[in-house]
Amino acid sequence: MKKKRYPNVLRRLGIASLIVTIIFIIAWFVSLTVSAGKLDIYLPEGNNAADFKPESDIITVTADPSDSRHMIITGKTAGKVYIVNTAESNELNFNAFEYVQIFPNGVIQDMSNGNFSGYRLHIMLVQMYLLIITILIGASFLIRCKKELFSYNTLYFGGLTLFLTGVSGIMILSVIKALSSYGYAMINLYSGIANAGSFFMMLSSPFMIIFSISLTISNIMLMKHEGKRFSNLLGLIMSGMIIGGYILYFIISRYLSGSEMQVRLMQTAISIYTTSFVYFESILLSAMICGLIAAKRKPAYHKTHVVILGCAIAADGTPLPLLRGRIDRAVAFAKEQKKKTGKQIIFVPSGGKGSDEVISEAESMKNYLLAQGIPEKQIIMENQSVNTQENMRFSLQKIKADCKHPHIIFSTSNYHVLRSGIISRNEGLHAEGIGCQTKWYFWPNAFIREFVGLLASKWRQHVLWMAAFIAVFIVLNMVVPM
Repeated sequence: MKKKRYPNVLRRLGIASLIVTIIFIIAWFVSLTVSAGKLDIYLPEGNNAADFKPESDIITVTADPSDSRHMIITGKTAGKVYIVNTAESNELNFNAFEYVQIFPNGVIQDMSNGNFSGYRLHIMLVQMYLLIITILIGASFLIRCKKELFSYNTLYFGGLTLFLTGVSGIMILSVIKALSSYGYAMINLYSGIANAGSFFMMLSSPFMIIFSISLTISNIMLMKHEGKRFSNLLGLIMSGMIIGGYILYFIISRYLSGSEMQVRLMQTAISIYTTSFVYFESILLSAMICGLIAAKRKPAYHKTHVVILGCAIAADGTPLPLLRGRIDRAVAFAKEQKKKTGKQIIFVPSGGKGSDEVISEAESMKNYLLAQGIPEKQIIMENQSVNTQENMRFSLQKIKADCKHPHIIFSTSNYHVLRSGIISRNEGLHAEGIGCQTKWYFWPNAFIREFVGLLASKWRQHVLWMAAFIAVFIVLNMVVPM
């Protein structure tokens, strides 16, 4: 029953999200229908609704007796019409006319700011929908972290949760303004959506700046101890991209001026840029959270096999410190399991022979295990793989030949657990992972390398998201009223 409960909960959350979305769409159109035929216009201070008269009889204009700045428009037939300010002393007034359009379905739109029949209700509907979806996606992320950590979908849910939490918090102000402000309009909601990326960049900027500085410091220490190879520069490159991304945003955001078309084009570019930036930033933050959880996770002690993922060995064929850490972590887990449950575990050292290595990584690990007192009958070598994918794939073949119903765990470095777990899942192992400690200055740069690997493995999905961002923001910034 416990095995069925987890997927059922995720399925229910997915169904709930779908139902909420359907209800939101239905409520949107129902509220449009219910509110059709009337439009509330709140005039700027200094204007009197009683002074405005329509140039056509396709609408009637009524001044709210309890609020002189509240104008109520009632539509009769489809069309467009100016509502002119007929006050004798018009120089004290901010606007000389209002311009509205009545659609065939009865919906009336203020062409100056995008407000339409029932717009305040729609603003609240959007906010309620956003809050509920944020809660549902956040709940799904928490469950996935516990039950399905080694999945790229978990990273997506984590990033989306972080992004929606920040944006929905800001969008709450939209409802408050819609209920209390004369000047708030649908255009502000459109602007809020278009500028969601900018909002999130501002919210996350303190953390990201501290993260970038820390990453730079650790990278400098790494190069000092390990040399100036390109692979040791990734952290420095990433921190430069983050800081540079913020600087570029502040530069381009200062040029929102010119003609309406120029402003629209620049705002479209800014919206696409900031949303793309925070898209990858959110996945990075989510990967950091999931990576820490994966590295600290304690698997159950019922494993039949432990796969030790190989890495470079010394010139004499002995494991280097990084590989020794992985082997020692696997041995420590085996001893803990033996002590707690009495169950033996089979070691599967996995790694082929590189062009500059005297023996295979698997053989190097086997020799080390034998020296640690591990019986040879407890060791199954996999000595053909050249990368993590093949580590998992070829090891699974060896394990299946040895056991019909295995329970597998893999041992690697702490920064490598998350990506290895995702690869393990993709290769059919569905193995849990344990990570050995690495030097403090080594971990951040290595994690960035793992993160880049994760992004590269799903590049098609990222391209599709970028295309979606471009389409949405072209509509929001180039089509809707400003």
